[in-house]
Amino acid sequence: MGSKADVAFSIAAYAVCSGSMLFFNKMSVSMAQDMEYRLLPGPISCMQLTFAVVFCAGLHGFGLVRFKRFSLPALKMYSVYCLLFVGSVYASMKALEGSNVETQIVFRSATPLTVSVLDALFLGRELPSRKSCLSLVATVLGALAYVATDAEFKVNGFQAYAWISLYYLLICVEMTLGKAILSAVKLEGVWASVLLTNGISLPLLALLAHTNGEFDHFSEAAAATKPDQWAVIMAGCVTGTLIGWSGWRCRGLISATSYTLVGVANKFLTVLLAVFFLEKHASAPGIASLCLCILASTQYEQAPLRKKDPSSEDQTALLGGGPEDGLELANGEPPPPFSKRRASGDQTANGGL
Repeated sequence: MGSKADVAFSIAAYAVCSGSMLFFNKMSVSMAQDMEYRLLPGPISCMQLTFAVVFCAGLHGFGLVRFKRFSLPALKMYSVYCLLFVGSVYASMKALEGSNVETQIVFRSATPLTVSVLDALFLGRELPSRKSCLSLVATVLGALAYVATDAEFKVNGFQAYAWISLYYLLICVEMTLGKAILSAVKLEGVWASVLLTNGISLPLLALLAHTNGEFDHFSEAAAATKPDQWAVIMAGCVTGTLIGWSGWRCRGLISATSYTLVGVANKFLTVLLAVFFLEKHASAPGIASLCLCILASTQYEQAPLRKKDPSSEDQTALLGGGPEDGLELANGEPPPPFSKRRASGDQTANGGL
């Protein structure tokens, strides 16, 4: 596990990047909506992934980071993760296109309830304590209060939450699977995860956007985009790259549920940016409900890892337990059963993956 200073810096970096990323994405998909041609969510997301890949290549070219050849097991694991990643990114951008940022924050704030269960089922942690359960219940109540005050929900009903509901399901599984990947596959440094995630996701996202016709008038839209609009898009690209680094860094140091809660708490910054710089944002009661969600989530306490049962380990040995699907860790040893893989960052003592 990293030092307290290392953990604090990683959380702070992720908080700043995550808090501003949602704001930049909202600005990118909302600007120039009255123009005949404008850049759509799919192409904008592809630009962000392309920037991250080029940035990683630049680090390698200048000798600041060295990337080794990725193993086949790592490629397989990350490919599954990237399918969820692409889906969540695209659903998030489509949701932002038609709703305010507060709506997405509220849905994001409810994800710890699901992730904590997945954490216990697949990553070897105990179920949340009574205090943590009360925290999660209060978060959900705040989310329901927000829905009750949401003007868009009153007009369009549950149809208004179609994209954001898809985002919720995908992000919950993505958060948990990302932690499982860290436990099962070790790469040389955090930037390797950034490169692998964005490199695999880019063609998948481009194909999805192309299938939906979002590249049909890309050249016209790019030509019509003004310099200040390009500045917002580029800010999103830079922030997206940094959030990739800080996000994978945090995953290696804290639990999946704690990582999710950090993502919820840092949305206070997003709320402030939305209120001061965006025309479309939640009402005062909606923002109050949102603050309840965020404050309730801060009372969550990380559940400890389950204690290993020596008798079950002996039984596994007698049954001839071995490697799963041929997957091996960096030291050549097979990983533990999926349900017992560690969710803490103990195996990343060097700060990497």
